[in-house]
Amino acid sequence: MRGRFWGALRGCGLGLLAGTLWFLVESVGNRVAGGVVSGPTLRTIAAIDVGLGGVAGLLLGAFFPRGGVQLGLAMGAAYGFLRVFEPPGMGAEAVFVLAAAATLIVGGWIARRDHFGGGVLAFVHTALLGAAAVLVADFALDAAHASALRGLRLPILIAALPLLAVLADWLIGLVVRRRTLRFGLEVAAAAIVLAVVGKPLSTAPLENRVVTAVPPPKETPDIFLVSLDTTRADHLSLYGYQRPTSPNLEAFAADALTFTQARSTAGWTLPGHASMLTGMYPSRHGAHLAGGWLPGQSIDGRRNVAFPLAEDKITLAEGLRDRGYTTGGFVANFSYLYRDYGIGQGFQVYDDAPGLLLRVRPPAVRFAQKFVPGFCLKPYRTAKDMNRLVLSWLDQVPPGRPVFAFVNYMEPHQPWLAPPPFDRWVWELPQAGRLVTKDLYTHEVKHFSDEELAFIRANYDGQVAAMDAALGQLIAELKARGRYDNALIIVTADHGELLGEHGFVGHMGRMLYEPLLHVPMVVKYPGADHPRGRIDTPVQTLDVTPTALTEAGAAVPTAVQGEPLRQVTRPSLAEEDINPFLVSEYGATYDRAVRVFFDGPWKLITTSHGQRMLFDLAEDPQEGNDLAATQPDRVEDLARRLEAEMSTMVATAEPTKQVN
Repeated sequence: MRGRFWGALRGCGLGLLAGTLWFLVESVGNRVAGGVVSGPTLRTIAAIDVGLGGVAGLLLGAFFPRGGVQLGLAMGAAYGFLRVFEPPGMGAEAVFVLAAAATLIVGGWIARRDHFGGGVLAFVHTALLGAAAVLVADFALDAAHASALRGLRLPILIAALPLLAVLADWLIGLVVRRRTLRFGLEVAAAAIVLAVVGKPLSTAPLENRVVTAVPPPKETPDIFLVSLDTTRADHLSLYGYQRPTSPNLEAFAADALTFTQARSTAGWTLPGHASMLTGMYPSRHGAHLAGGWLPGQSIDGRRNVAFPLAEDKITLAEGLRDRGYTTGGFVANFSYLYRDYGIGQGFQVYDDAPGLLLRVRPPAVRFAQKFVPGFCLKPYRTAKDMNRLVLSWLDQVPPGRPVFAFVNYMEPHQPWLAPPPFDRWVWELPQAGRLVTKDLYTHEVKHFSDEELAFIRANYDGQVAAMDAALGQLIAELKARGRYDNALIIVTADHGELLGEHGFVGHMGRMLYEPLLHVPMVVKYPGADHPRGRIDTPVQTLDVTPTALTEAGAAVPTAVQGEPLRQVTRPSLAEEDINPFLVSEYGATYDRAVRVFFDGPWKLITTSHGQRMLFDLAEDPQEGNDLAATQPDRVEDLARRLEAEMSTMVATAEPTKQVN
């Protein structure tokens, strides 16, 4: 008993050391893989790793009092357990424990045959091998979109990995007998590999100080464009929603024009924002899904599926910069607003850094999320973060020139888990405690229970309310700085979100129903006598660019298809092409391009497979009654008009590989 007591104490000390090693391996791996973690979050992860390592070492040290390879292997098993832990059931965990026990038996056999099987060096060596094996495999699973390995394969694989790493080291030991030399060679080899293949991500803002030499006239207005990413109009109290999700937007709208029939040109970030910032439809500006795989990866390591905005397209920022504006872009959506996709064109400062990008995800983070679901969940910077950045930039702008600031908020975007105190609607639900750790985001078309839908929508609404609070703070700060009265302020969204309607949740790749396309549009024009009220004329996000350029006294490029918001006469369209990832993972449901045409209350949806759906939005806003079969003449008329509009688009690129 005395030996086990001292073994446990020794194990606790070695466990603290192992936790430190876990954190170092995770941090280095994440950085070289292009991940980004803030200092406070790093310190929290370090504390969790070291703490869990100490607890695991205390428990395991009693069984392996001599330490060395066996205790190091046991710590590798403990590290793997953090990865597979998935309450409330314990089936996979039980399988993991049995598999890990088997690996420890084999590990004991190795220890007896390894001349350096004991001691701290052997422990450190083995603990590092185990942690590296688990992390490399987990990174590979994530890269292959196989992180949710089905059945018992995941726990068995994770349990075997530390042993496989030790076996590989043992085989090397047949040639290099001295453990110190072997350890040094393996560390050096790993360092060389990481240096060669590593791609650390720069988070410094893009800076291009080019500006026209002559400033515009003195009374030229400032322009602020706020994009409420993933925000559907019908979940805003401004548009009649029953929950008070947008009190600050309502207060702002009282001094502005509210467009009740504003729609996006697309159902996801890149083409929606590109239309907002060029005044063109996706087929003309070219920043849209390719319909096939493209070379390279996105910032988060996904295979590329979309064309960037080409350099020859003139953006709103470029037009205003050439008018003499100081331009700044501050985006929370680092996925498809990242600089690689061309949206930063024309901004003298463009800040697109991730809030949190765990390219290598520590098992301790996964473990902690089972108890604190919001920990390291949201990868995007908060709306408060974006306010701080844009206001700091604004305070440093030299006097004498107007400013154009583009601000992107991301709160309503999945993952849906509203932060306190905006989670009050969530905790009013009796099933919230059961669902809070359940990932309900899926690309599958499925039936959601009433409880699941209520939970999804309560979280979404809470996140919208959190974003609205930040918007109110931004407006207040503009007033305090004297930049409100003579400013054009546009608040809109790139697209909305499906929250269970028609069996869909999310946005990209879904059918273009109204929750995706109907977005807010609130515009305050400059001057004391600016117009106020509600306007029912159909408008779109591509009307933002000609509106802003006109108010600034800048030329509107001839390629612009939008019109100033108070003068829109053209019909509304929307587009979406094929996402090859969704096709490969979910099949025929996503293997279609979609085009939409609006004519008053009538909405025609067509697909590349010849499907046509017709809805009367005045009588059927939920789009539950397809009238295509009963009104074939109207369908044909709208389809001809849609084809005529699409024929004016200019294709800019072709996919490199078609989807099979």
